[in-house]
Amino acid sequence: MTGPVTILTHDYSWSVLKKKYGIIYGNQRKTVIGNNVFIGGGATILGGSHIGDNVIIGANSVVSGNVDSNSVYAGNPARKLMTLEEYRDKREKRQLKEAVEYVLEYKKRFKTYPPEEKMDEYFFLFKPSRIYTKYRSQLELMGNYHETLKKT
Repeated sequence: MTGPVTILTHDYSWSVLKKKYGIIYGNQRKTVIGNNVFIGGGATILGGSHIGDNVIIGANSVVSGNVDSNSVYAGNPARKLMTLEEYRDKREKRQLKEAVEYVLEYKKRFKTYPPEEKMDEYFFLFKPSRIYTKYRSQLELMGNYHETLKKT
């Protein structure tokens, strides 16, 4: 999760009914967030929502109901934009161009090329697979270091 994210299991609508009718009507629902889920800053997950595994939720999205596993959702209300496989393919096609743009902008601003540590999202594009040993601790945090090595 990044930035402020709100995850609800209830709401405060009962207060309107309490004031009007004098009775509190409970409204609490189970909210489930699966494994390997990224929730962008400002997102709100409403009570009763069920988010599957391997999901990306865009910033400022409002999630209500069921969110399919292996998917990307965004918006208010959050809607399925694409599968996770489609998103992977999209990122794979764009990453080299974005890395080059980053390097050129860095050079323009600082009058030098960025050092390796400033290329943390792109270092693997420019280095042989042995470089993964240098970043092993960071990659191990993601829980799939050995799988990453197989794909290089």
